[in-house]
Amino acid sequence: MEPTISADQLMNKQKIKIMESVAVRQLKIQRFQIILNTTLITLTYLLFIIAFLLLYKGYVVENINDASASKLAQKKSLFESYLYLIGFIYTIFTVSVSRKGLFLLESRSSLTDDFFKMTQSVLISFLIAIGMLFMLKTSVTYSRVFIVTYAALMLLITFLMHVLKSLLIKQMHKSGKLLKNVLIVGAGKVGTSIGEHIRKNEKFGYRVVGYLDDQKADHDVLGTVDQLEKIIQQFNIHELYITIPSERQVIQNVLGKIKKYDISIRIIPEMYDIAASAIQFKSSDLYPYVEVVKTPLRGVNLFLKRLVDLLLSGIGLILLIPVFVVVSILIKLDSKGPIFFKQRRIGKNGIQFTMYKFRSMVANAEELKERLKDQNEMDGPVFKIKEDPRITKLGKFIRKYSIDELPQLFNVFRGDMSLIGPRPPLVEEVEQYNDYQWRRLDVRPGLSGLWQISGRNHVSFEEWVSLDIYYIENWSMKLDTKILLQTIPVVLFGKGAY
Repeated sequence: MEPTISADQLMNKQKIKIMESVAVRQLKIQRFQIILNTTLITLTYLLFIIAFLLLYKGYVVENINDASASKLAQKKSLFESYLYLIGFIYTIFTVSVSRKGLFLLESRSSLTDDFFKMTQSVLISFLIAIGMLFMLKTSVTYSRVFIVTYAALMLLITFLMHVLKSLLIKQMHKSGKLLKNVLIVGAGKVGTSIGEHIRKNEKFGYRVVGYLDDQKADHDVLGTVDQLEKIIQQFNIHELYITIPSERQVIQNVLGKIKKYDISIRIIPEMYDIAASAIQFKSSDLYPYVEVVKTPLRGVNLFLKRLVDLLLSGIGLILLIPVFVVVSILIKLDSKGPIFFKQRRIGKNGIQFTMYKFRSMVANAEELKERLKDQNEMDGPVFKIKEDPRITKLGKFIRKYSIDELPQLFNVFRGDMSLIGPRPPLVEEVEQYNDYQWRRLDVRPGLSGLWQISGRNHVSFEEWVSLDIYYIENWSMKLDTKILLQTIPVVLFGKGAY
């Protein structure tokens, strides 16, 4: 007899599919942007280096024509000194253009504004670099012709690459590869004026697909607010703009429903409606808005966390090879079945992945689970039994000390998981989530987290969710480090695990 599925579970099944499809679309765009941006940045610095070598040979080396040993030594010393100068310039230039947003693939600034920013960055880089070398009292007198010419070349290369980037992005927008679909909640005066402005500025790569409104009906209104999730899937929405801030209850309901999806949420402030006639749209941005930030884990923070995950999981996988070999042999000797247990889990933004563990249960554990459901000792959608009869003799030991979790380092290295984060839920668990619990999927799931260091299986599901959401909303490298360090004694002493 098959278990009965409630209407809520059926609805959540559909939400999981929508959530995953939205996240996959966004991931494809992000990967394409990263590849294109990395290629352009690499090409820019490659041209910088080529220009430096040619200019150095033309203006500096040619002045030292003597091939004697002393002159050769002078050439080598001089080249090293110029490398220091260029190293300082590149470092300061990189920091400057990053802060000004010139490395971003899509900028809302005009080409003129960007040119002035580039000029500032180049001049600041050269002035600071020369000043630093002067303070260090280097004995080298740098060629003024070289410095001025190279500054002009750097500016020219940066500008030409920026023009190339703009042309490529424009072409991508035409082909639809980088085009972002916008849905506006509210078809009133504010919503329609914003929609018209976006349509007039298609160069930014935004396309208004329509509006949602409970009071208005015309060809641009796609439906009512309660149809939001269906519209997100149907029209491949990337960004949502809410222009009805006075409808607080409606906004609360909207945010509760859509925070689970990997889309940008922007709320137009109430004051914008009052002072709309006094606000001029600038080319640097489309309109004033309040952006809903789900977690501080984004931008540079996300990059740093991923870098730490890659390094530590890579080192861990190499160092633990002997442990993997020994545990694999013991599992084969202890019971029949495969060494690794593979299971579909739900990761960041609803994207499903295969999670790996050392097998700690009998081979047919998943089949036996149905018979044991009435013995579940955890509240909520999670299934746990302290004396689970499916666990093997060796399995009890490796679960107690979390050795069974070690293969998940491969998931971390691949990018499915992180070292620190909420535990990855099963598909059937997510099917029972309410809107608040869906927030657990806002970040990559982790090997360890606040739940593990706060009692593990002795913590109720609601407390577990609260800890996860606290982590998501208050993430920092300091918090990650603290959790990682506190995980060690918890694992060593097998606290709360079964």
